[in-house]
Amino acid sequence: MNALHCVVRAYRAELIKLRRPATALAMAALGLLTVLSTVLAITLADPTSSPPGPGTVGFDISLDQLATSQGLILGFRGGTTFIGLLVFVLFAVSITAEYGQGTLRTLFLKEPRRLGWLAGRLGVLLSAVAVALLAALGLSVAAAAVLAAARGVETEAWWTSSALGDAAGAYLNALLAAVFFAVIGTALGIALRSTTAALLVGIAWMFPIEHIVQESWGTATSVLPGLVFDAVGRGGLPDASYTPALLTALGYTLVAGAFGAVSLSRRDVTA
Repeated sequence: MNALHCVVRAYRAELIKLRRPATALAMAALGLLTVLSTVLAITLADPTSSPPGPGTVGFDISLDQLATSQGLILGFRGGTTFIGLLVFVLFAVSITAEYGQGTLRTLFLKEPRRLGWLAGRLGVLLSAVAVALLAALGLSVAAAAVLAAARGVETEAWWTSSALGDAAGAYLNALLAAVFFAVIGTALGIALRSTTAALLVGIAWMFPIEHIVQESWGTATSVLPGLVFDAVGRGGLPDASYTPALLTALGYTLVAGAFGAVSLSRRDVTA
């Protein structure tokens, strides 16, 4: 009960930090990136006829695919890579800033239950991300409707129960991927305690390096963490089926979360 009370207190205390301009800008950037992804997906859609199929993501789509029930959220799905990058940066910077500013030492003198504080902090930021993602989905749908009309795409299938179910699934998958990137960013920030080091290591590994490896090793899509998280966010890919990708992502996240928790609870915050 004391542990739960600690988490609740930490959650309420961390809510105040959401008023910071940097956090608001990050949430706004998430929405803008999603809208940009939708704009690119529809404006760059190939007018050549192409049958819709599983794993259709990103900007490699046709106007025929846009006219299906999944056309409503193809742009939103294509933006999950950008969302993952932004969430990783947000969570890594938020934890390393506490070390850099020296606030953790004072905080833990008043609240020695470090894991309760960490849970509350993650809960606040993930709540903000969940709300921002929901708003981003709404903006993406609105942008898609306007652009589809401009390109003459039939949108009758977009407003069926099947399409709305796909939209809900796309939101949940994007939220799951965001949680995975958030935990990895937090754990790396706790381990390295330096904003520069955490961003260099995390961004370099999960984005350019993993994609370079992917070019020569096709299995990398279902093995390497950044690619696996992206596959979950996109609802599965031809080279990484959804369920195996989800299980692999959960494994990475649990290991990273356990490592971050042990590191935070046992290491001297001034070291």
